[in-house]
Amino acid sequence: MGDSARKWIAFAVKAVVTAGLIWLVLRGVDLGAALARMAGLSLSAAIMSVLLLMLHCFVAGWRWRMIMRLFGPALPPRASIRLFFEGYFFNNALPSTIGGDGVRIYRAHRLGLPLAASVNGVLLDRVTGLTGLFILVAIGQPLLYAHVEDTSTRLAFAAILLAGAGGIATLILARRIPDRMVPAGLREGLHKLSEATHAAYLHPAVSLPVLGLSVVVHGLIVASVYVIAVGLGLDIGLFESLVLVPAVILLSTIPVSIGGWGLREGLMVVALGLAGVPADAALSVSILFGLAQIAAGLPGGAFWLTAGGRDPAPGSDNQDAN
Repeated sequence: MGDSARKWIAFAVKAVVTAGLIWLVLRGVDLGAALARMAGLSLSAAIMSVLLLMLHCFVAGWRWRMIMRLFGPALPPRASIRLFFEGYFFNNALPSTIGGDGVRIYRAHRLGLPLAASVNGVLLDRVTGLTGLFILVAIGQPLLYAHVEDTSTRLAFAAILLAGAGGIATLILARRIPDRMVPAGLREGLHKLSEATHAAYLHPAVSLPVLGLSVVVHGLIVASVYVIAVGLGLDIGLFESLVLVPAVILLSTIPVSIGGWGLREGLMVVALGLAGVPADAALSVSILFGLAQIAAGLPGGAFWLTAGGRDPAPGSDNQDAN
């Protein structure tokens, strides 16, 4: 079986899982009430939510550029942000077999960056992005426990945080693995990824801005969800959103559905339900947030269509990453 066939089979499985998750969510929710709530969202709230997500793309694109500089020459800021928008568009707007990370890797390499650096840069960007979520979830965990009494759920969140910390530690220590234990074709790339991870987490001049931006990135996502909730007239505070929404975003990164659809809705219903938000209202928030993500990614689609080799050349700003 070829790679293309495997990709399409994986996509088909995700499509089935997505449909199944949506069906499960809708079984316990009044869809008519949810749609009626959605129709009541103010235009100003919708615009603000989209703008916050677009700002999140700008900040995340800048963070990605900072990370790429750990591997050598990086794209100029404008190109980095543009490529992040393109990846965001593919992640959220297109139900395809091409992920946004793959788009960023392809486009960065096409613009002249080494393939290994492009791959490692996107991987480390993903890891630091998840770390921002881990930080928010860890900060809010004691308050989350005030809403969650089930011991198994509490242990699950603790296990997720420990797994995240363990994964980061593994990447940092990977450079110490003896060469004989690593396939020859992976040695150089793994070593560079490990060295960059070490710098991103243990060198304050790098880790503070990178991880700080990661927290800001997800703070903007939480703010986008909060604006939608307030725009729908829901009685939920920003503080509660900062505690509950990061957990939804974190668990929604599990790649079992297309664009997180279905999984995110179920998680949002459960999470906001802990704050007393009705199921139909929580579903409305999640659907509108998903649509806001698509709208925020539309510039990326325009960038992709107009790419045509007119991007700035890499390495025009070779300032030291530190």
